[in-house]
Amino acid sequence: MSASDLTHILIGTAGHIDHGKTRLVGRLTEIDTDRLPEEKARGISIDLGFAHWQAEGFQFGIIDVPGHERFVKNMVAGATGVNVALLVVAADDSVMPQTREHLEIMDLLGIEAGVIAVTKIDLVEEDFVELVEAEVEEVVTGTFLEGCPIVPVSSETGEGIESLKETLLEVSRQVTLAEQEPVFRMPVDRAISLPGHGTIVTGSVVSGEVRAGDTLELWPEGREVRVRSVQNHGADSADAGARQRTAINLAGVKNDEVSRGVELATVGLLQPTRRLLVDLKLLSSSPLQLKDRMELNLHIGTREVPARVILKGRQLKPGERAYAELRLAEEIVAAHGQRYILRRVSPALTVAGGRVLDPWLPLGKRVRDLQLAGEALDQPGERDRLSGLVATLDDIPETPLAARWRAGVGSRRYMELLEELKDDGTIVTVGPVDRPVAVHRERLTGLAGSVMKTIREELQRQQPRRTLPRATVVASCREIMRPALLEAVLSYLADSGELVTAAGNLGPADAQVQLTKAQRAARDGMIEQIQVGGMTPPTVKELAEELGQAKDQVQSLLRLCVEDGLAVAVSEDLFFAPEAIEQGRDICRDVLEQQGEATMSQLREAWGISRKFAVPLCEHFDQAEITIRRGDVRVPGPKLAIPLG
Repeated sequence: MSASDLTHILIGTAGHIDHGKTRLVGRLTEIDTDRLPEEKARGISIDLGFAHWQAEGFQFGIIDVPGHERFVKNMVAGATGVNVALLVVAADDSVMPQTREHLEIMDLLGIEAGVIAVTKIDLVEEDFVELVEAEVEEVVTGTFLEGCPIVPVSSETGEGIESLKETLLEVSRQVTLAEQEPVFRMPVDRAISLPGHGTIVTGSVVSGEVRAGDTLELWPEGREVRVRSVQNHGADSADAGARQRTAINLAGVKNDEVSRGVELATVGLLQPTRRLLVDLKLLSSSPLQLKDRMELNLHIGTREVPARVILKGRQLKPGERAYAELRLAEEIVAAHGQRYILRRVSPALTVAGGRVLDPWLPLGKRVRDLQLAGEALDQPGERDRLSGLVATLDDIPETPLAARWRAGVGSRRYMELLEELKDDGTIVTVGPVDRPVAVHRERLTGLAGSVMKTIREELQRQQPRRTLPRATVVASCREIMRPALLEAVLSYLADSGELVTAAGNLGPADAQVQLTKAQRAARDGMIEQIQVGGMTPPTVKELAEELGQAKDQVQSLLRLCVEDGLAVAVSEDLFFAPEAIEQGRDICRDVLEQQGEATMSQLREAWGISRKFAVPLCEHFDQAEITIRRGDVRVPGPKLAIPLG
């Protein structure tokens, strides 16, 4: 049977030190997994060991983990990607501390199937073996191993070994394997250098496939690396896939540039982070309560990094669970649904664990409500998780990679789910017809609210006025979102009637201005002088001097007059009464109807005003499309004959 026809299963051992895990693996596979001189000298496993065997259409990879409490972190690294747990309990020792801790770790890592091996039965009487089995049954009650097969064995005599193999086969036949994804991920648990080959990294493939010649990303550094060759279980192979123990020879990578904890992945799939949104469970056996901002060690994939647990003032008692944020001392990579473990730093002990819900919380963006954020991504359905993800994004991802990474959405269903969300109005299209933007309705509502709040705050700073120049609005909102999305949101607010346009400015439809008695008097005085001035109104400076007001106060009141239709801003320094603008338009129309075109000087003479007023008035008429400038002359514009509104 070819390798491609085999079903690959990863088995992970667990159990207390000196309970016979390595010897048992040797009996099952005829491979000694103790490779370090210290391991052979001391007779205990310190680091991970690996073995394999084939049987009845299955390729089994076995990860032999150390049992000593000092090396539990190595055990956690080895448990990544395991499908079947093999809990080992010695008949002459029964259940011990690391038996319980390893069981809790396997449970937290979401392993769903397992077998219990009671070893060293040759050292005790048969009735004592039965007592040990009874104690083991009691310990595993309430865990994923409750009701699983218990097989007595002796690695010394070989008794029960074949029965254990058959039991592992039977349990493996019932394991539900996840649908294969086209994206590759492999946390690295060992890196070595071989003469003539260079750097080789090993690990358990979590998803996808890898082939010689592929380009992958090495995280958390993010550099691209090339795969020179691939091995499965010590034999050269054309490729390697999920649930396979794999060695990858990397081209152009030095051995001191990689170590346990790095990860290889499909290019563009992952991004490094120092913040995770997680579902967290504090073990019932935990000797401590979990307090907000407590520091623990995070174990995820093959990586270990200090983490601070953020609970927003909450405190967890043993057995309780909650949504939390983990703030990390170093950058890591993770993915939605990935399991993790939290251990107390000193004395070292596993106290909690759970699942990653969002593997990339942006730096500087606070999670206001952990419960709402967690619930949005902690949904059983892919469609609901995708909706929860895009509700936090300004851009709908163009490829399935981001949705796979951050929401666990299957790559093959991504486009179909997007269309469903568009069809039911969850994702809407807003903005100008020629520049439409797709965005989640909840995100649009949130962004629109932020824009309106920003506009109101800016208006408050610039009182008295009801609207702001578009450029001021854009500048004030530039930190909220990218320009194209802002234009779409402004268009949406205008279409909905929340935002109104006045003289080219933007403002809330319900904006109100409260003028003092002195401000009303000053406004009325300015309007009177502007109206009296006709085609030669006073400048802003002249108005300020005449009324005894500061220039900026006069400008604010004039802007308000423009919004109310009491004045027209021809330039920053000149404001005309609407009647004067209409008079100027009528004269301009008569001149152009007679001559077809006119210079600025000809219009100035017709208006009977100086260049001081004629130049800005001509430029205003050009901008308003009353006239069109062609070189030194003006010709009729499309709005020449239209009376001013």
